[in-house]
Order: sequence, then C-alpha cells, then structure tokens
Amino acid sequence: MKRLLAIVLAFLTAAPYAAAEVVNRPIATVNGESILQSEFEKTYAAMSADMPDSIPDDIRKENKKKLLDNLIDQKLLLQESKKRKLKVTQRDLESGLIQVRARFLPQEGQQVLQKIIERQMAGKGPEAKNEAPDLALAWKQMETDYPAHVREAQSRFQEEMAKEGLTAKKFEDRIRDQLLTNQLTQSEVRSRMKPPTEADLKALFDKVLAELQNKAPKDPAQSDDLAELSRYFSSQTGEKVRARHILIRVPKDAAFKDKSAALKKIQDIRQQIEKGADFEDMARKYSDDKPSAEKGGDLGVLSRGQTVPPFEKVAFELAVGKLSQPVETDFGYHLIQVEEKKASSKLRYEDAKEDLADFLMNTQGRKIVGELVEGLRKAAVIKITVDNLDGIGKK
Repeated sequence: MKRLLAIVLAFLTAAPYAAAEVVNRPIATVNGESILQSEFEKTYAAMSADMPDSIPDDIRKENKKKLLDNLIDQKLLLQESKKRKLKVTQRDLESGLIQVRARFLPQEGQQVLQKIIERQMAGKGPEAKNEAPDLALAWKQMETDYPAHVREAQSRFQEEMAKEGLTAKKFEDRIRDQLLTNQLTQSEVRSRMKPPTEADLKALFDKVLAELQNKAPKDPAQSDDLAELSRYFSSQTGEKVRARHILIRVPKDAAFKDKSAALKKIQDIRQQIEKGADFEDMARKYSDDKPSAEKGGDLGVLSRGQTVPPFEKVAFELAVGKLSQPVETDFGYHLIQVEEKKASSKLRYEDAKEDLADFLMNTQGRKIVGELVEGLRKAAVIKITVDNLDGIGKK
C-alpha cells in the first residue's frame, strides 16, 4: 500500500508527459509513420538532464541508440493498439490526466494524495487489493481539503504546458496514446501470464539467500535483477536507525575560510543543544536541508546503504539519544541524533513470499512485452533515415 501511488504513476514516467509541436525532419519511419528529430531531441534532453557533461562518447552513443529503439517500439505498440481497435474510456483518460498533474504537486501534497488513496483502498477491504484507485475522487478530495496544493500543481502544470507550446487537446492526445499502449501491454501480459508456483518461489528465495551471503553463482541473464531484489530484502531485514540531523551546507571543494565558517556555525549549534536547546527547534531554525528541517530534522528510518558512508558510519555507531560531533560529508557538516535502533532480523520465506511473487511476475511481464515488440518489429517496415545520431540531441 505504501508504494501504491508510485505504482499508479509508473507507466507515465517511461515517456515524457509533454512534447513540443514537431516540425523537423524524420529520423526514422515505422510502417510509414515518422519519428521526428525534434521528438527525439526533446526526449533525449529530458532523459539526459541529470547526466554529467563528461559522460563518455560511447555511453552517449549507446543511450541515443537505445532511445531511438524505444521510440520505435512505442510507435509499434501504439499502431498495434489501434489495429486491435482498443479504446480508452473517459474515466481512464481522466485518471491519466490526474496522474500527470499529481506529479506537479509539492512533496507534502503528494504525501497527502498518497494517504487519501491508501484510506480509499483500505475502505474497500482486502478483496479490492488489485483494484485501481478512484483517482478522480481522490483529486476532488484534494481540491476540497487542500486547495493550495492543487492550485500550486495546476499553476506549475500550466507553466509547463505553455513552455512546451501544448494545447489541452494535444496533451490529451498524448496521454490517450500512452494509455492505449499501456492497455495493449497489460492485455498481452494478462492473457499469457502464468502465476509462479511454490517451487518457483522457493527456488528464487534460495537464490536471494545465496546472494545475500555472497554465495550466488553468477548468472549474467539475471544478476542485475537478482542483486536489486537482494538489496531490497537486505534493506528490509538489516539493521536500521531512526535519526535526525542538522546540515550546514558547504561544497566539498569550498575555500578553507568558507569550510571553517560552516564548521564554526555547526559547532555553535551543537553547544546550544548541549546547553539545553531542543534539537528539533534548532533543525527548523538552522538546517540547510529544508525538507527534513520542516520536520525537526527527521530523516525517518534509515537502512545501510541509504546515506553517504561518513554519515552512515556515525549514525549506526551512535548510541540512542546521544548527539554526534560534527560529521563532514560532500554536502557539508552534520549533527546527528539517533532516536531509535532496530537490530537486523532473519529473512523468512513467508515474509518474503509476496515480494518474490511480484518479482517473478514482473520479470515474466517484461519478457512477454519484449516478445510482443520483437514480433511487431519482424512484421514492420522500419527505416532509419539518418546516417548517425551523434549530432542529434542535446548534451
């Protein structure tokens, strides 16, 4: 239930929610339909926004190739969904539009929407576990109870629409196309999916245990996915701490005088806390980590691997209730206070069973969609109309 909103929003994160009007030359055609250069550039700019400028050329070329392949696959899936005469209901379209607008909510607003959806689903009982939430109803409650959050989301959304030169009609068409593609892949997966057997689940559980103990044989076809699953279980069963912090931000390569000033400031804060000042009040007043500062410095429950090593080392060694000395990381100087510790626990099959089943079904689903796309590619006429992609796309 905690990941419900993320799951609800997931299918729209694979492609940009907006695209400027395309007027440039085609760089590929798929069964006679063009993929335009500006469409490619727009998507590449979005996906590479957080990449460093120093990324190697071979990685950059590979990313561009993968992007063009993905755009071709999306075009094929959309064409197939129309060929099968799939339709998007008005309710589904409305939910899709809300999912995009929800991404423009401030962080607090997204948390509120998450809770509204959780309460809505809990009220339906266990039998509704696999039902989709009523996002229109949840959004109406947001509009009634948290109008400021909705106004902020609407304003940010309209700004983005204006920046992209999108009309409401073009935006709806883009979302409808994404929903059609999603409907096709879900239909294909549902028709071919075979629930994992008990033997499948136990075999995977044994592999996870071996991975956690560094005894797993290397299987290139599954190693990355298995490692990710193992890290998830490690975070669930490993040692945990609930901590607060106060950050005085200073770049790691800052001048000596700036680092000295930041260190002195956090030492002064520490002295005030030692003399009786409340840690939470001091975090709200002084911490440069604004999201946690609003919560009195609360970082929630942390597992190993979630924070940078210098911070993690102190947080997991610090006794409950004690105040750390200043801790330097790449972000600046921290004061840490641990409120609670939880010892590691043994991974039990019964506790892991549901997540193991999700993993196997997701893996099977990706394989089914991959086979669908492969079949569509074999039957399609695909023409790449540029010699290379090196000069196309920003960054």
